[in-house]
Order: sequence, then structure tokens, then C-alpha cells
Amino acid sequence: MDTSVKYFHSGMAGAPVMSGTVGSLLAVLDACLVNGFGLKTVNSLVVSNNVATATINTGHSAEVDTVVEIAGATPAGLNGQWKVTAVNGSNVSWETSGVANQTATGTISLKLAGAGWVKEFSGANLGAYRSPNILGTRMYIRVDDTAATFARVIGYETISDINTGTGLFPSAAQRPGGLYWSKSQVVDATRREWILIADDRMFYFARAHRSDYPEGYETGAFGDFIPTKSGDAYACVIKGTSANNVGGVY
Repeated sequence: MDTSVKYFHSGMAGAPVMSGTVGSLLAVLDACLVNGFGLKTVNSLVVSNNVATATINTGHSAEVDTVVEIAGATPAGLNGQWKVTAVNGSNVSWETSGVANQTATGTISLKLAGAGWVKEFSGANLGAYRSPNILGTRMYIRVDDTAATFARVIGYETISDINTGTGLFPSAAQRPGGLYWSKSQVVDATRREWILIADDRMFYFARAHRSDYPEGYETGAFGDFIPTKSGDAYACVIKGTSANNVGGVY
């Protein structure tokens, strides 16, 4: 099954908390785009009739249609990324192919797989991410998460360090300092709801930053879109707001 699209949300077990605190948005991006989260030791992994079922007695983060990553299993054909087809209590299942009926051995782990992006540069509550896909534009998004209630985001064609790059979009003339991604209406550590959907070239990030309007999600995005011009080297988009919107409903 296709595992290219990854789906995450703040209600998953082990999900990083986005709140009105410095650096909390970067924690979400690190987990979802790069590292994955919810690492657990698998108590048993059984293959039966081309379905693998992992049992994790301490609970897990998986949901149907999320993508998990298995490591440490023998046979090795069970390692890698799999789209979850069923969840039943402590059991997580997915379809396999070419693996005989058996109980796997080894020190086996399971986590929600990251989307495969690379964090190329970092600083104090700063991060620059880009797609690993060589067929894409491979442009960067720089995230400044040094404020408590919002982050600033900007695209770059090239970056040589976390504070130096070329080809800014939006440009300094269009929007000095970049666009805004709101995090929280107030400065506190209360969890704000979020949803992130990504593949290895594009991600969408929705955030419910209003405590008095929890269903009001603001959306941001970054990555490559399908161009209408063949060979378009600039088919990359960034979405945010022109101001910090924590005081309004958007």
C-alpha cells in the first residue's frame, strides 16, 4: 500500500504539544516532518495470511491510514514503513506481501513514520527544512519560533546557514520577516489542536490557536505544487498570514 502521505494530529498518543511557548511549533515540525514520534517496543509481531499484527502492551499512536515504521524485526521484510489497515486496542495491523506466516523475532520497535523531510539548518528556536526529493525544487522553509504565540515563516531558494540565504519568498519588500503562523491566543503551556498532512514534497499544517473558538483552524502550507509549465524550477509555494492572527478568528 502507498505510504507516501503521512497524517498526524495533536490528539495522537505521544504527539508533541503546540502551545503558547517558544519553540513548540518547531517540536511539531521536527516530529512530523523529520523524526516521527510515538516510539514503542513491540511485544509481538505475527504474520498470518499476508497480514502483520503488532501487539504493543504500553499503547501506541497508530490510527487506521497512518503510516508506521518498523525496525529491528527478523525477517527483515517486515522492517520499513507500512500503512495501517486496522487498530484494535493494543494491536496494530497492516498488509504484507511475500512474508510467510510466522512470529517475528528481534528487538522490534514501532513508531509513526516522519514524512521524510530534512532539517538542514537550526539555531536557537530556529529551523530550516526542505524536501529530500531530487525531482522537486528543493527549496527551504525557514521557521522562526522565537516568539511565544506565533512563528514567522519564509521560503528560500538557497540557504548557507540558518540566518543567510537567497531568493526569499515573500521578499523583504513584500513582507519583512516573512509570514505568520499563529500558535496560541495566550502565552501559556496549554495544548492547542493541530493537524499536519505531508508527503516528501509538500505539507499542510492547520492550527486551532483560539481557546474560545477551538474549531477555528488556521492553515499554513509549504512545498511543491504541480506546475502548468514544463520544467518549472520555481513551482514552490508558501502559505501563511500577513499578520499575527491570534486576536481574531480565521
